[in-house]
Amino acid sequence: MPFTQKYKIYRYDGDSRGLLKPGALLRYSQQIAGEHAVSIGITDDLYARTHTAYVLAKLALHFDRVPHVDETLTVTTEPEKLKRAVNRRFNIFYDGEGREVACVDSRWVLIDTDRRLILRRHPPEFPSSGWAEELPRELPMKMTRVPLDQCELLGAHRADYSRCDMNGHLNNTIYADLICDALPQQTWQTMAVRDLVIYYHKEVPQGESLRLARAQLAENRWYFSGWNGETCNFEAEITLAPL
Repeated sequence: MPFTQKYKIYRYDGDSRGLLKPGALLRYSQQIAGEHAVSIGITDDLYARTHTAYVLAKLALHFDRVPHVDETLTVTTEPEKLKRAVNRRFNIFYDGEGREVACVDSRWVLIDTDRRLILRRHPPEFPSSGWAEELPRELPMKMTRVPLDQCELLGAHRADYSRCDMNGHLNNTIYADLICDALPQQTWQTMAVRDLVIYYHKEVPQGESLRLARAQLAENRWYFSGWNGETCNFEAEITLAPL
């Protein structure tokens, strides 16, 4: 059964128009995933004993309607059992009238933190219940990639203290903030995010930096990538729609 929580949209999670920021929605999505994991026994202690950690590989976010500050959202989350080293998780956000306003489809891999290897089966200490056999919904995750030499370079961003999480690297939700900050300012006069796809290739440890690159794919669609030296840390595609 899906795990459910309610979250009020605080005002610091809204933009200048009072609309929920995509990065903030991803933080709610991350929070409920963690709360659900704890409820079925996947705790920090379990990770420490098994020398494991879940790492986000990719996600897709879709807005039907961007919620406003002061709304209370009901959020459901459900994970799918391990398949070919990947756990899927699907989160749905409902407004006060019970209408779906957004959803997040994510792909997670469990790694051995000592050997930095992806595990194709859960350690025996992991719970066997709490996973769906197969999730009924899926968001598109294909991306139009653009070579770095065809992108506009936008400068560097460091994984500073306020941007990092308990794993000691740039939190996965911060990438959405960087992408939105790098869009032309006039975008936010009449547009809102409709879809966002992010591929997480390699973490950015605290204190290190990435160079952001951008390319416009269509009138309301952009490609982004982030680079640390010759390493591509992430790629993303964002699609906007009129308010």
